[in-house]
Amino acid sequence: MPEDRRNVTLATPAAADGSTAPEPQPPQPKARRRWPRVARELGLVAVFALIYEWIGAHLVQAGGVAASHALLIVAAERTLGIFHEQAVQAVFIHNDTITDAFNAYYGGTHFLIPAFVLAFLLFRHPGHYGRARTALAVMTGAAFVVFWLFPVAPPRLLPARFGILDMLTTPDGSGHFETSLINTAGDRYASMPSLHVAWAVWCALALYPVVRSWLLRALIVAYPLMTTLVVVATGNHFFLDALAGTGLAVATWVAVTRIGAWASVRRGTRALARHHRARAGAIT
Repeated sequence: MPEDRRNVTLATPAAADGSTAPEPQPPQPKARRRWPRVARELGLVAVFALIYEWIGAHLVQAGGVAASHALLIVAAERTLGIFHEQAVQAVFIHNDTITDAFNAYYGGTHFLIPAFVLAFLLFRHPGHYGRARTALAVMTGAAFVVFWLFPVAPPRLLPARFGILDMLTTPDGSGHFETSLINTAGDRYASMPSLHVAWAVWCALALYPVVRSWLLRALIVAYPLMTTLVVVATGNHFFLDALAGTGLAVATWVAVTRIGAWASVRRGTRALARHHRARAGAIT
């Protein structure tokens, strides 16, 4: 007669000393395990913010040097035939609606969009997060070194003869909250390379592989282009600043990707070697 299994209970396994072994604990939810990592990442962001503030605080006396470096940028752009910042600004400077929108874009997207991209990758595509975070950190650190060694005044601080105005205070001279934000927070001579453009290009590189919609991909590609237009039109960056920021972002991304791929191959090779050694030991 078949055994009735309805009343069978599973006994708790006994430990070696005869005591009852503790029941296995269920694994923690992934979201709960991510929060310590989020805290570490926020700490890293705080460190970079403090470094940036320190650089700005210790380069206040570099105004003359930054102005001379800005004139070098002007000379280089004239040689290359791309010194057209004033012409670009002239298209928008007399439209209050556009200037207000550009100012809000310049002051609002720089930190918010990269923060959103990092959070999106961490919670939705964690496999892509490490490479993106490392590329952003290396790129930003490299830019900080350039800011320290080669401070450059933005076009809006050039002598009046160049005709490039400060869009934050023109055309009506009333000013905006972004004026005090830019002049008091961080390094006002951190023009070369443009971190606005570098971070925007980084956002595009980080998001494009994980997005499938053609419309979203078009917006992702348009974001660094729009950022370049805004930083030039507002008088905050030269075209060379934008080009340098783009080059820095792309070079860093390629370097981090190549190093990551090389490290993965090395890890796979070592794991395969350990597997073969284990099999050889079992056979002997």
